Amino acid sequence: MILRNLFIAAVVIVSIVACNNQAAPKVAETKSEEPEECKKEDALTPTLVDGFYGAAFDTAKAMSLEEATRFYKVKGVKDAKISGTIETVCQSKGCWFDLKGASTSQTIDFGHKFLMHKDLAGKKVIACGSFYNDTTTVEQQIHEAVEDAKSMTMEQAKKKFTTPLISVGFQATGVKLVN
Repeated sequence: MILRNLFIAAVVIVSIVACNNQAAPKVAETKSEEPEECKKEDALTPTLVDGFYGAAFDTAKAMSLEEATRFYKVKGVKDAKISGTIETVCQSKGCWFDLKGASTSQTIDFGHKFLMHKDLAGKKVIACGSFYNDTTTVEQQIHEAVEDAKSMTMEQAKKKFTTPLISVGFQATGVKLVN
């Protein structure tokens, strides 16, 4: 009888210890949909040196946004220094901003090389860099409309977006705060 009670007690103790040492169930990790190149920005901090974000450059001969865009579209001149006012800055990381010209706006990105502070809306700047043609595939347009903006159904998006969207982009190597 004593052996039986000792055996039962041992089983109970082993069961309690085993239950308390079980690893917590693993929560399934969700994969980040952030592109790999965007993850490089996580190691960056916005740095302003002598009024410049990114690489310093000679600010002479800066053009208006409209004039520089026209030179790119008509003559194929990619490299430019464009001036304008910051309309909005990426509030996630500071990895792009919208530059407002006299009659148009242009999104300026930094090629994942540097970041800006997020509170610069309304500041006058000169951005030095290059224009490029940016293509948004049909699949990307559908994804953005259905998943990101949630502005339409998949069927509506497939009917609306049937050709790639080609737009003009500008990638800055440096940005100078003017005021």
